[in-house]
Amino acid sequence: MEISTKAMLKRYFLTGLIILLPLAVTIGIVAFIINFLTDPFVGFFEQFFVHFSWYPKLRVLIHLLLQILLLFALFCSTLLLGFLTRLLAFKYLLQFSDYMMHRIPVIKTVYKTSQRMIKTIFGSQSRSFKQVVLVPYPTHGGYCIGLVSGPVASVCEKSIGKELVSVFIPTTPNPTSGFLIMYEKSEITVVDMKVEDAFKYIISCGLVTTDDHLLAEEY
Repeated sequence: MEISTKAMLKRYFLTGLIILLPLAVTIGIVAFIINFLTDPFVGFFEQFFVHFSWYPKLRVLIHLLLQILLLFALFCSTLLLGFLTRLLAFKYLLQFSDYMMHRIPVIKTVYKTSQRMIKTIFGSQSRSFKQVVLVPYPTHGGYCIGLVSGPVASVCEKSIGKELVSVFIPTTPNPTSGFLIMYEKSEITVVDMKVEDAFKYIISCGLVTTDDHLLAEEY
């Protein structure tokens, strides 16, 4: 009876943890994005209320209302910018500003890098990960899930005289970091798995399979 009770408590705990963690991570990421977008402006507008006696009591409420208003304003501004970009005169203005940003030392490096990343992620012809593979890492005999990231720079292939494939190996449980390793095609095993399922598997530390069954329920 004691063993079954422990097993039941363990199952309940794992089930609750699996439900709670994604929710906590989602809330944390959303809160970070909201604060990142609004905090610089909220601090500026809050200066107008500091001198009022009622401000300390309503500070939290005012901060929240300002964030909501700023998010709405940013959304409308983004839509307006997208609409104006379609206009010929405004398009020339954007092209000129883009040209100038590519000519400013130091700034042009950051601007080009961020521009390429945004276009890669949100572009209609995105060159993001499209193939899941298994690769030998960190040693032969062990395998990691990798994502084919794109063609290898020709200078790398010419240096060793072999055709290579760029593979990004995400880390667990944070797939935003990882290693970019170039493999020969013979070392790569293609896996019939969607990229989304691969990320689920990696983030969950192997608890969530491609069929979305929780392995924890088996224990």
